[in-house]
Amino acid sequence: MESLRNFLTGPRLIFVVLVCAVPFVFLGTGSLQTAFTGSFGSINGEDVTENDIQIAANSAVSRFKSIYGDEFDFDSLDEEIRSDAIKQELILQKVLLSGARSLGFVNDVSNIEAQKGIIRTPQFQIDGVFDENVYEAQVNSNGFTKEGYLDAMTELYASEIYRDSLTRFNFVTEKEIYELTALFEQSSDLDFTKISFEGLKSEIVNTLDELKNFYEENQVLFYTNEKRGFKYFIVEQSDYEDSVEIPSDYIETAYQQYLDRAVNQAEIRFAHIMIDKNNYDDSGAAFDAIKAIESKLDAGDDFSSLANQFSEDLITKDNGGDLEYFEKDIYPVEFDNAIEQMELNDYSDIIELPDTYHILKITEYTEQDPLPEDQIKDNLKKELIETESFALMNDDFSNLEDMLLDNSSIEEIANEISKELLSSDLYSIESYDFEINEPAIKENLFSNEITLDQPIAIESGEMIIFMAYDRLEEPTLKTFQDVAEDTADYLSESKAIEKISLLQEEILENSETDDRKSFVDTYSYVSQESYVDVKRYSSLLPREVLREIFDSSSGSTLNLSANNGDRYIINLNSFTKPSEEDIQEIINEYTAFGEDSFATKMQQIINEDIFQKADENLNDLLQF
Repeated sequence: MESLRNFLTGPRLIFVVLVCAVPFVFLGTGSLQTAFTGSFGSINGEDVTENDIQIAANSAVSRFKSIYGDEFDFDSLDEEIRSDAIKQELILQKVLLSGARSLGFVNDVSNIEAQKGIIRTPQFQIDGVFDENVYEAQVNSNGFTKEGYLDAMTELYASEIYRDSLTRFNFVTEKEIYELTALFEQSSDLDFTKISFEGLKSEIVNTLDELKNFYEENQVLFYTNEKRGFKYFIVEQSDYEDSVEIPSDYIETAYQQYLDRAVNQAEIRFAHIMIDKNNYDDSGAAFDAIKAIESKLDAGDDFSSLANQFSEDLITKDNGGDLEYFEKDIYPVEFDNAIEQMELNDYSDIIELPDTYHILKITEYTEQDPLPEDQIKDNLKKELIETESFALMNDDFSNLEDMLLDNSSIEEIANEISKELLSSDLYSIESYDFEINEPAIKENLFSNEITLDQPIAIESGEMIIFMAYDRLEEPTLKTFQDVAEDTADYLSESKAIEKISLLQEEILENSETDDRKSFVDTYSYVSQESYVDVKRYSSLLPREVLREIFDSSSGSTLNLSANNGDRYIINLNSFTKPSEEDIQEIINEYTAFGEDSFATKMQQIINEDIFQKADENLNDLLQF
């Protein structure tokens, strides 16, 4: 753990747990493919590596899921859209890092916060305690060294601090809120005629000859979908569990280590008062300052009050010097030595570090009781089997990857590890429902670049799927009898689109109120309405129609189509602005909305500026 032992010797940044500030990078985006490894060029002078692209891909996935929900399938998007989203994340990532580095945010502070995030990440823990061996195995299996992963997390943390500094303050003036309220509370009086697309479509009658002619002239609409199938086998971590050998003394030794840790893992919350030597003419003057504080403590003054008054750690002083819970792997050994000699509410002697002096106080102390022996030993056995079986699977995978590169057939690869070769059903893109929910399987199966009988490997959690596309069922024309209903729907829709345009022209020609009413009454799917005091967020009309209304001027006649095909012919009679009394009554409800709008606009401006000013120098061979 010496490689992770370090300490913040100057004022700390606000503590942000790393796993909350940046995405965990081991999401395994199956669709990400690159043409080669190593450097892919640079953005704003920052080198772009394969790991950067992986992080950008996973950030893009996270961003889409935050908008559309956890079930959203990023790999279902068009390849160009996916590639563009990943590239935008990559540019954003590197431009922010460049800005963070130029301001000195990539420093010991961000390194310490990254270490904290790593230590508190559940994937790197056993029974809630950080385990360096697990950490190393996890990051190695995802293409990082321990130091490389720490560097990546440090840079991501620094980038998040830089991003936050750009958008933190959502300051909106009272005038801006007033104008926003007046804008949204504006209302309109209007008359309109509506032609219902579905109502019109439902009354259309098609003859058999019309349907057959439409079928013959538009056969491209009535082909079956192409179907594809594949051969596959699966390598699972569980396949290797029986091959794991547990050393005879491993469980007892590991259990004793757990007991030793449990004894030393009492939760200790502590605070400090810090004096920064850099704020004084010399070290002696700084020592005099901390000594004066120690004298006040000896005289009975309250530690928290003294921290609030005299501590030069600007982040913790307002919280009474609170440093949260002590962790050996983060704080310096001098703190560890002092904590061992202290009890609840004790404060330490003066502790000297290269740049600072400290006095510590234990504010909470909670001992942890060990879990039952059988439970711990069972967990230790399971964890060893899981770790070792994963390593054995990866060993086999490495050999099988070599066979892939040597263009071995999927039969040869399956035989190499005595796996049964299975055959999938035939699937179209629309009917695909393979039992394994791994988007990369579908993506590869229906890719335009896929080659017949060429095996590929797809990693998915604790399994690896080897597959080779081997069957194709070409599209065939469906018979008229099979698609008669679809043909009728297509033809009715086509007629409705044409008819609605003719009706619209007739309505506009009948500008006189009585003539228009007489015309409207002729058709069950045409209606006429008058609305008063309609606001831009009203549910009386479609949003896209309301948007056009409030972008127009009083006295206008609008001819608008809604997203569902309905047609509106609208006469805008007048607009009414809210009174001063109305605005004052409701203005408070717009304050939070105004701040959110400002923050969104600021983020938009910053992102646009980032993409416009990005100095992009990516390798031409880069593929997503």
